[in-house]
Amino acid sequence: MQIFISGGQGPATNYAVAADASVDELKAAIENVEFIPSSLFHLTSSRGTLNAGSLTGAGVSDGDQLTMVFEITGGMRAKWRKKRMRRLRRKRRKMRKRAR
Repeated sequence: MQIFISGGQGPATNYAVAADASVDELKAAIENVEFIPSSLFHLTSSRGTLNAGSLTGAGVSDGDQLTMVFEITGGMRAKWRKKRMRRLRRKRRKMRKRAR
């Protein structure tokens, strides 16, 4: 079975896997070619996210295109967020005192 994976840089990449292959086996094949750890991405199809189990059980057939979505954590460091919140609280308190 041929599956097309898009989401990395460049055009979609073609992978040949067995029809009874699992999602983990496909992720391992992608990891071997793209050199991206399988823990940093997940695969989605038109039917939803592929978590575990076989590809046929997830509704993936020959010639389907899957999208590789990267898990990117974001946001402020907790220490910076705490400092910012304290600064804003102090500023609001000062403004309330001036308004009296």
